[in-house]
Amino acid sequence: MDTTQPGSGANPLLRKLLDEADLSKGALARAVVAAGAEQGHHVGTNTTSVTRMLAGAQPHWPVPRLVARALSQQLHREVSVTDCGFADQTPAEEDPHDGLHCSGTLEQTVRTVVEMSGRDMNRRRFLLGSAFTSAAFAEPALFALTIPPSPSAARSTGPRIGMPDVEIITETVAHLRRLDHRYGSGRVRQQIIALLNREAGTVLHGSYSDKTGKALLGAVAQAAWLAGATSADVGRHALAQRYYIQTLNLAMSAGDRLYAANVLSHMSRMAVQIGHATAKDRHRVGHARQAVALARTGQQLAGRAATPALTALMSAVEARGLVLLGDGEATAIRRAIRAAEQSYDRVRPETEPTWLSFYTEAELAADVGRCLSALGESEQAIHHIGHALAQYEPWRTRSRCFVQIDLSAAHLVGRDHEQAAAYGRDAVRTATHVSSQRSHDKLATLRRNLGPHTGGSPELADLDQRITRLLPTASRNEDTVSR
Repeated sequence: MDTTQPGSGANPLLRKLLDEADLSKGALARAVVAAGAEQGHHVGTNTTSVTRMLAGAQPHWPVPRLVARALSQQLHREVSVTDCGFADQTPAEEDPHDGLHCSGTLEQTVRTVVEMSGRDMNRRRFLLGSAFTSAAFAEPALFALTIPPSPSAARSTGPRIGMPDVEIITETVAHLRRLDHRYGSGRVRQQIIALLNREAGTVLHGSYSDKTGKALLGAVAQAAWLAGATSADVGRHALAQRYYIQTLNLAMSAGDRLYAANVLSHMSRMAVQIGHATAKDRHRVGHARQAVALARTGQQLAGRAATPALTALMSAVEARGLVLLGDGEATAIRRAIRAAEQSYDRVRPETEPTWLSFYTEAELAADVGRCLSALGESEQAIHHIGHALAQYEPWRTRSRCFVQIDLSAAHLVGRDHEQAAAYGRDAVRTATHVSSQRSHDKLATLRRNLGPHTGGSPELADLDQRITRLLPTASRNEDTVSR
């Protein structure tokens, strides 16, 4: 029986969708019944039921989901439950889209992306109770190494998609990525998730040739990667992990092994970042091992086709993982650093993929400097990180904040309290301009390291107070803007 809960006023969103789809109330009712039958649900939706929905009534589950599915099929784009003017009350047991697994088909992968980004847009606390585990990256990494070449990506029904449409997506992603660097993920993440949801729907409902289809998948993979990166920057690590996994799946479906290798390197970097924040040694070692394995898997996946910049990136993140692994890895760390620097010496920007243009000489210098700092070579570390700070473009506000914190920490180890305080003050000022939980986490770590020194240093005591004043306010603002 199809019953409805009382509503409060009309439902203009559903009315607008019905008009756009050119569906009568009876036609929608029949489509909902058919969609239910496909999924094993017997629903009694009829013209009267639709009339009640348009008047504001909330139908019982799963009717809202079936209405959204029927309209998606009619409009050739993804329509969510909330787009229809209904509350999304998906029962937990009905929500298998955890995003941690590799789907068997391209369509399943894209549907996972659509479902996940849709829930991310419409549920404030989506996956907040889930934990990050670096071991979950193992299955997708193995999948990337072993899956056969992708079949044709062509699709013959729905609105026609051309290469200009794909170029608009990639240019929009690049623009949002630059804004993310400048203002922090808290201010742009929702725009990125909405873009991903919309364009993944285009993959499902558009028509295109094999060449355009693979380019479209590649563009959507870039949007999914940025969704992961921005989720990590606002502290949503479990969600970021799922976006990265699905990005890898999309890249392999597009037949783009180089971009897939790039994704593996960022999985590795994320494992390193989580590992550094882990208190227990055994957990830290586990993250480190996964980080090294992911970096090396990326190198194997790219093979001889890897460009110099991609090779440099993968070698640098391998070195970061080896640093986290700890004692006994100094020789391997230096070998990876040398490979990264030698590879970057061969970079010709015009021959590198555009999505790799963000890994610059400054980014490499920052990676190398952090490794050298861990090896106890503070002077060389300060030289490299200082070079990164000097080379960063003005719009890389968040990256500048990171290396200012790194420089403060390095000078603190070298007992140059004046320089440590100066770079720390710079970092606090920079952090006020970016909505980035990672910036605040790094400042919190710096504040903990200041503790033993503040008693004998007025400069460091002042820095401690500045960080303390910033972080509580920053945490509240982050919660406001990052959803």
